[in-house]
Amino acid sequence: MILDIEPVEQARPRAVRRGKRIGMHDPPKVSKFKRELRMLAKKRFDDDPFDGELSVEIKFYRPIQKSLSKVVVKELV
Repeated sequence: MILDIEPVEQARPRAVRRGKRIGMHDPPKVSKFKRELRMLAKKRFDDDPFDGELSVEIKFYRPIQKSLSKVVVKELV
């Protein structure tokens, strides 16, 4: 199965004080990614529960970052 979504790094959760309590939340970019990934998975599996063992193999394909040096890019390509 292939989910067509660009991966996002898991950033550190943010803490917010609400009165005497402290709430934790993900940054907006991470939160949006998790919502979209959840919707794609639900659509793909139609909310059917898994029965039995589960094996997962994950591969990420991303464009080469602009911040990498040209030497590193030549080695990757």
